[in-house]
Amino acid sequence: MISLLSAVRRWAILGALLISPALQAQDEPVSLQLRWLPGKTYTQETTTETTTGLTAIGKSEDVKMKVKQITTIEVTGEEKGEKEARVTFQSLAGEVMLEGQKQVFDSADLTLAHPMIKASVGQSVGKSFVLVYNGKDEFVSVKDTGSMTPANLGNQSLEGLAEAKEVAELYRRSLEMGLPHIKVKPGDRWNSQETVKFPSAGTVNVELRVKFDALVDYDSRPHAKISFEGDMQRDETAAEVRAVNIAPGSKTFGQILFDLERGTISFGAFRADILLNIQGQQVPIRQQVSTKLVKME
Repeated sequence: MISLLSAVRRWAILGALLISPALQAQDEPVSLQLRWLPGKTYTQETTTETTTGLTAIGKSEDVKMKVKQITTIEVTGEEKGEKEARVTFQSLAGEVMLEGQKQVFDSADLTLAHPMIKASVGQSVGKSFVLVYNGKDEFVSVKDTGSMTPANLGNQSLEGLAEAKEVAELYRRSLEMGLPHIKVKPGDRWNSQETVKFPSAGTVNVELRVKFDALVDYDSRPHAKISFEGDMQRDETAAEVRAVNIAPGSKTFGQILFDLERGTISFGAFRADILLNIQGQQVPIRQQVSTKLVKME
């Protein structure tokens, strides 16, 4: 019996020695910076559900829309040199209530789609831009936004080019939302302050309160689980006049799963409760977005 207890004790000690490095590794700070791998193509699937509360301003019903978007990010360049990530909106499909009727659409065939849907989808699908990063995966610039700009007699307007750049910049910020610039460990908290320019609503200040919840296993790889909540408000210092702007009380919430091995976001879920000020009337909008990395090759 004594020898058996001794053996059990030795195995327990050995087990503790084997486990402790893993436990210690959980306490080590890790980088949550996006790392783009040249030669790889990332395919994202994003589902967005939006409810616009028009009943709040006397309309008979709210407008609901659900859209599924496939986006690819093709990375070229050198591992330790400048890298270019070409973002292309490959397809759009979904449904929306228009003029009291549910309209279903798919960018693969818009023959029977409502004219408003044709125009909107046509301005997005197949369009692309490039995000440029340096060898440390730090953002440098946006370029090649021309395909996103409607042409007028073969010439792209300055206003259109500016709006296309705003869309590209907004997409980049959405990729990095809440991610810290320093190494962090489970339990750490930090604040993230961003100034984002929306093409329709103008410049908005976003202040997030973020927490590194835990290390989790997802899709057979270690991930950092990040959660955040925050406030959105109009940038009063911006020198711009917009018919639509974000009113006080707008908030956002979300969770992210960051792949520590591949340096990318595998899954993200966000919700925004927004109050839009439209010509003196406040219109509530709720938007829920989920994005997952469906393929990386």
